[in-house]
Amino acid sequence: MGSGFARTRDIVAVAGLLVVLVVGLLVVLVQVWPPPLPASAAAQPERVPAVRVDLFGWTARVSREASLFVVVLAAGAVGATVHAMRSLFWYVGNRSLRRSWLMMYLFLPFTGALLALVVYLVLRGGLTSPTGGSTDVNPYGMAAIAALVGLFSRETSEKLRAVFATLLAPAQAGRDQALPPQVHSVEPASGPVGTEVLVRGSGLRSATAVRFGGADAPAAEVTDDSVRATVPVGATSGRPTVLTPAGSATGPADFTVE
Repeated sequence: MGSGFARTRDIVAVAGLLVVLVVGLLVVLVQVWPPPLPASAAAQPERVPAVRVDLFGWTARVSREASLFVVVLAAGAVGATVHAMRSLFWYVGNRSLRRSWLMMYLFLPFTGALLALVVYLVLRGGLTSPTGGSTDVNPYGMAAIAALVGLFSRETSEKLRAVFATLLAPAQAGRDQALPPQVHSVEPASGPVGTEVLVRGSGLRSATAVRFGGADAPAAEVTDDSVRATVPVGATSGRPTVLTPAGSATGPADFTVE
């Protein structure tokens, strides 16, 4: 069921949820935004004003420190929701949205929010002194960074992985990390030279090229479960093959070069 194309009602439901979510996040972001600090706040941290929050009939007062956490979470979720919306209308416009991807769109805002929180904690630990408090933080700068982290969550994850891989001992490759690349589908199934082809599968993150008969096309927009390539000059009909350092994976059906 999950491998089929998304139906109209599925698309409308996910799009509606994303719109409601981004509106709610913007309301939260505005409500919990910390007010300007008085001139005496730096010398007397106890005089930092609390933030009054009014959300849907619920009123509360939270500390500036707590409001910054909420701002970062909301901004990260907003950035991730923007990414989800862009991806959704791209796949819907190209009529290539699979039902198995709908869960990703629903979880992406939460992933962006949590990743933004991680980056916020890293920056607070490195950019402020151990005794530094909320008065040392520029909410505009932190919100901007959080939104960008949510918008580019995959790139942020890869950057954090690269940074901390140099500090920590690399983990031994487990059975799930050693799985060979596999190709599950190729879209579209035919086209002339110059056609953009989307190859879906698993273990494709290190793909370098896609082979069409005797001609190779450079891999583009590579993720663990998809690779894009353009049918090159000299391509012939047959099953496309994804080339990776760990081995190659051949598609389940022929691609016809018209």
